[in-house]
Amino acid sequence: MPTLAIVSPNDRPVFEATFPQAFAGKHVVVEQLVLHSSLDMVDEKMWDTRDMYLRVVDRYHDQSISAFVTPSNYRFLLLHDTGEEDGIKHFFTDLHDLFIKATLNPLYVESEPIRSTSFHDKVMLLARKYL
Repeated sequence: MPTLAIVSPNDRPVFEATFPQAFAGKHVVVEQLVLHSSLDMVDEKMWDTRDMYLRVVDRYHDQSISAFVTPSNYRFLLLHDTGEEDGIKHFFTDLHDLFIKATLNPLYVESEPIRSTSFHDKVMLLARKYL
């Protein structure tokens, strides 16, 4: 069950989702904690490469944490079962496009949570497509 977190440059959660949503529950809090604890690993690894997609930055039990860093320093974190790297990379790339469209909205305040149901639905479609 993959879990996604988008974190702002000042370490505030902007968007969080669990795929599929039917599994959202008590254990999601642990997954969110694991994702946020991996931020230090992301910050270290992002200086070692010029790529936005950092691949697997950390592991938790039998799951991996993959990361993607935008040019504006937002971090996309995905806790997932070890799987196909290409699908995760395409997911992050398409998510980045959606994120740009959402944050370019003149009514969006930087580093505030994204509450758009349209954004949420499109992220769920991407998850079904790639994860």
